[in-house]
Amino acid sequence: MRIDHVLICTRDLKGMQHFFEEVLCLEPGPRPPFPFDGTWLYSEGKPLIHLAASSVHSSRGAVDHIAFTGDSYRELINRLKQNKQEYVERTVPGSGEHQVFVAGPEGISLELQFPAGTVSPQDE
Repeated sequence: MRIDHVLICTRDLKGMQHFFEEVLCLEPGPRPPFPFDGTWLYSEGKPLIHLAASSVHSSRGAVDHIAFTGDSYRELINRLKQNKQEYVERTVPGSGEHQVFVAGPEGISLELQFPAGTVSPQDE
């Protein structure tokens, strides 16, 4: 498993984007057609920081969630069920990546994502 990206909510999308571009030399790149305004910033061709426009920060603060690339969807779901852990699943529009969101201790939100085509309907 590896960290995939961090989603940051911001009241100043342009200012936040400018900061990451100028200070960390990240570059804007393609973003799925989500129903909210935002931008993705890339490092070495990989989306690393996802920015989402927001008029207010969530109860979690500016960092909405940390995303990981998952290893085994079925094993993850089994562990979540064994631990009686609630989760929400979604599919990314356009890319077909499958996401599993889990609320961790102290309000941290984690996303585990699986490449398109690796989660079959019978897995869900």
